[in-house]
Amino acid sequence: MHLKTRLVQSVADFVLAWRLLTIIPLPFISDEPHPAPGRAAGYYPLVGLVLGLLLTGVGWGLFFFLPPNLAAALLLVVWVSLTGMLHLDGFMDSCDGLLPPRDPARRLEIMKDSRVGAFGVAGVILLLLIKFNALVALCDPYRLLVLIVTPVLARWAITWAMSRYPLARKEGLSVLFSTGLGRSQLVLASAVAIFVAILLLGWLGVLLLGATWLTTILVARLALMRIGGLTGDVYGAIAEVVEVVSLIVVAVVCSSPTLTYNPFL
Repeated sequence: MHLKTRLVQSVADFVLAWRLLTIIPLPFISDEPHPAPGRAAGYYPLVGLVLGLLLTGVGWGLFFFLPPNLAAALLLVVWVSLTGMLHLDGFMDSCDGLLPPRDPARRLEIMKDSRVGAFGVAGVILLLLIKFNALVALCDPYRLLVLIVTPVLARWAITWAMSRYPLARKEGLSVLFSTGLGRSQLVLASAVAIFVAILLLGWLGVLLLGATWLTTILVARLALMRIGGLTGDVYGAIAEVVEVVSLIVVAVVCSSPTLTYNPFL
């Protein structure tokens, strides 16, 4: 009975993580309240893995039949659409709140505002522009594998940030969805991310894990300095920046004649 209970809890945690991070419906599964939403954070990288597999399937077809630029543009549309632009919205709000000179209270007000300012617009344009060009620059031995690994690492970064840094607000959704988050969720998320990255990309996977960890720290430190903690918007910003950094790292590897294209050498 104990094993059955644990299994039911795990399924409920994954379902909640899926519904939080994607817009893809799960038919025949009831939408029941979750007693400890933070437990779902342990399954964020697993949701990223499923999203990555979907992106890989779509990417294979697009890059096989279409010119690289058009394929990358359409793949980016699919990528953004699968999450309902959730992380992009957080990134834009974070740009508006964290980048211009404001006092912490005003920054939090701006991030809560549904309207997008100049910093958010400029930030998202630059982000998508960089991500598009990085997708075009990916070489064949790595392109499909990176499409699997990158969403996993981005969602691992969210779990890491949620478990390691304080919240900027004492109430709200970010507080609710941290309830129940503990060491076991971080261990599970980290195990999935490390396993997938190293299994698929070898030494490059280790490099991307390090880049993800460093990127998460830098964005979190910026939030700590500007608003005294993290918010749901900052989590979204971390995910978006991690994805861009991961694609840039692989694009650099692909463009370097001195680096081998075999991930296990």
